[in-house]
Amino acid sequence: MEEYAALLANHTWDLVPRPKCGNVVTGKWVFTHKRRADGSLERYKARWVLRGFTQRPGVDYDETFSPLVKPATVRTVLTLALSCFWTIHQLDVKNAFLHGTLTETIYCSQPTGFVDTAELEMVCRLNKSLYGLKQAPRAW
Repeated sequence: MEEYAALLANHTWDLVPRPKCGNVVTGKWVFTHKRRADGSLERYKARWVLRGFTQRPGVDYDETFSPLVKPATVRTVLTLALSCFWTIHQLDVKNAFLHGTLTETIYCSQPTGFVDTAELEMVCRLNKSLYGLKQAPRAW
């Protein structure tokens, strides 16, 4: 599975013994269909998403604010680019939230279906952000 391979390639977590007093955030696989512009099926997509609503303020996260660009600012810059004949480029970052480094210590359960059978009692200590965490947009 491409998503799981990306998690491992980015060194998203380390397997560690379950903490005695730490909060272990659970997760689930979310499956979606990626469609082409004409509506036909391009591929199936899976994403390991953590249940951020189980995080505790002051324990698992401190700040959640993430700066955003207002739509009016985007329209202004595009209008300026058009009037000055500037070239505009677009990009898509694959697995964007997996690139955010965490400053907090967060533990999560091993992904369902990919549990290391040699280390069943271990949990994942996150090195990188994952979808669903309250601080994921800020970390990215």
